[in-house]
Amino acid sequence: MNYTITNLSAYEMPQAVEEKNKDYVCYGEDNNYFSFLIQQYLQSATNNAAIKSISDLIYGQGICIDGLEKDSKEVKELKKLINHRDLKKIILERKMLGMAAMQVIYNRAGNNRKVVGIKHFPIHTLRPEKMNADGVIENYYYHPNWVDKSPSDTLKKIPTFGNSKELIELFILKPYISGYSYFSPVGYSGALPYCELENEISDYLLNEAKNSFSGTKVINFNNGVPSAKERQVISNDVKKKLTGSRGQKVIVAFNENSDSKATVEDISLNDAPSHYEYLANEAMHKILVGHRVTSPMLLGIKDGGNGLASNSDEIMVASQLFNSTVIANFQDEILDALEEILELNGEVPELYFITSQPIEFTEEDQEEDDVVKEDKKEVDKVEDKDADYNKEDQNLKSAIDLAMSAYLKTRD
Repeated sequence: MNYTITNLSAYEMPQAVEEKNKDYVCYGEDNNYFSFLIQQYLQSATNNAAIKSISDLIYGQGICIDGLEKDSKEVKELKKLINHRDLKKIILERKMLGMAAMQVIYNRAGNNRKVVGIKHFPIHTLRPEKMNADGVIENYYYHPNWVDKSPSDTLKKIPTFGNSKELIELFILKPYISGYSYFSPVGYSGALPYCELENEISDYLLNEAKNSFSGTKVINFNNGVPSAKERQVISNDVKKKLTGSRGQKVIVAFNENSDSKATVEDISLNDAPSHYEYLANEAMHKILVGHRVTSPMLLGIKDGGNGLASNSDEIMVASQLFNSTVIANFQDEILDALEEILELNGEVPELYFITSQPIEFTEEDQEEDDVVKEDKKEVDKVEDKDADYNKEDQNLKSAIDLAMSAYLKTRD
């Protein structure tokens, strides 16, 4: 028996591709890796929830200036330079695509410029210029759709921050990762195969539900082989009547007689529902691990059979750990970038993000808890005193009984 075994290719991280006839550097062989990451965000339910929730936690309630109220004049001026919509987009792309771009707008070109605006710029539309002799990327090239780019298209060149005297520059948020000079892989890169697995499972189950014929079937016509045109007409008519809106799982065979009919051996999967449930749970778990989520409940994913109220302590502890190990690092990276940009306008006040919690543990709740604890302490004290009094009464009663017994003996 002759047979072949097909090996499924392992997932490989895309590399920066430098070509001699191009001034820009491609991201992956097809120069379309950003689109792949966007698809994983849109199609994987767990990945979508993780990225969206983490981005919301990073933004919190927005940026503020240390020592000032969020409705103060200085904070309002800061938010005029970078409004909340642009800041949210920058944070979302930094988390989703591993990189983000900020468009720095000056009041004029040349020397002694002042920053008058910081806007979001879609990073997936940018490709870096090849590095200069000092290893610096001086410019990025812009195209709205790199996949459909034709050789005749003129690319717009935009300088990077601090490398020109033009009216607009780009500040690229790109964390350092060893071996990657032009692009930074996403922080959840290890979970990307599981994002694809989750997509494949959902597509497969959806097809199974939509197709009226489940599995591969063979319909044999054993009264001779008609012409090619007649075979096509008959096949189309059969598939139209016996298959769902997606996929064609019916094989139509034309045979000279029943002895020469086609046969098909089904390769069935034992215990399929449990198998798919395992794969779905494994994919979800690995995606959450890739995003370093300390508890699924931070994303609104209920874990276990208990209610949310019984897990409030777990959520609070997990939230504090997640904030210190993940959220705070993202916030510091973005604040450092904003401060570096705003230094061109003079001294920069200390900025911070107003952090949100998945569950608002307010001061009033804390005060109520403190009151309950104090009341419990008072009750415990009263109970202890009552116990002491009862003990003293018992001792006094015993002493009186002994004295009375001694007195009666003397009389006798």
